[in-house]
Amino acid sequence: MQVAVRLRQSEKLGRVTVPPTVALLRYAYDAEAKRARQERVGTVPFWTDELPDDLKAQLTPEERADWQTFVNDRNHQQERALWRFCLNNSVRMLAYASKALQAGEKPASPTLARKAVKLFTQSMDDAGFGEGKAGPGRPRKDAEMDADYLLLRTPEEFEQWERLKDDGEIKDLPNFIPPEAQKPEAPKKKGFPEYPEGDLIARALRLAFVGGEGEGDDSA
Repeated sequence: MQVAVRLRQSEKLGRVTVPPTVALLRYAYDAEAKRARQERVGTVPFWTDELPDDLKAQLTPEERADWQTFVNDRNHQQERALWRFCLNNSVRMLAYASKALQAGEKPASPTLARKAVKLFTQSMDDAGFGEGKAGPGRPRKDAEMDADYLLLRTPEEFEQWERLKDDGEIKDLPNFIPPEAQKPEAPKKKGFPEYPEGDLIARALRLAFVGGEGEGDDSA
C-alpha cells in the first residue's frame, strides 16, 4: 500500500506545507482490463496516528504495517525537527529564562532547572564542544556577558555592542528583527518525503510545550 503525500504551496504562509490529508492507495487486479489498477482505499488527516476502525478493517496486515511505517517516519522527522529547533535556539531560550529570573519570575522547579543546565553542559562536552580550561589573567569576555548580549543576532549587532560596552554607553537595546531564514528545498529521497521543517516544528512545539494540537493544524 502507498500512503500518498502531496506537499502543497501555501499562499498564506508563502512556502511548501504538508497536506491536510493523505490518501491510502493500493493496486488491485482488474480482471476485465487484465492488469493491475490503482484504487483509493481511503483518506485520512496527515497528522492522525490511528486509522478509523472501518478503514483499518479494509486493510491487510501488510497494509497496516505500511501505514505504521508512514506514522513512524513522520513522527521521527517531527522529533528531530524539535531537537534541532531547541538546540539552534538554546542560547536565546536560556537568555530569555535569565531575563525572567532577573525580573522576579520563579522557575516551576529550581532543582530540575539546575539539573537541566548541567545536563546540557555535559551534553555539549560529550559532543565535542567543551569549553576547556580558562587560563590565568583577565576574565574571559563570555564571563561578562548578560542576557541582552546573548539575544543579539548579527555580527553587526555584536560589533556595536562591544563598541558601546567599551565606551560605557550600554543602554536598552532596540528590538532586533531577525532576517527571514531561507531553507533550501530538501532533495528528494526514496520513500516518504522530507516534510517542511516549519510544519514539523509548529506541531512538535504544541505537543511538547502546550500539551495539545491547538488550532490551525490544517489551516495552513
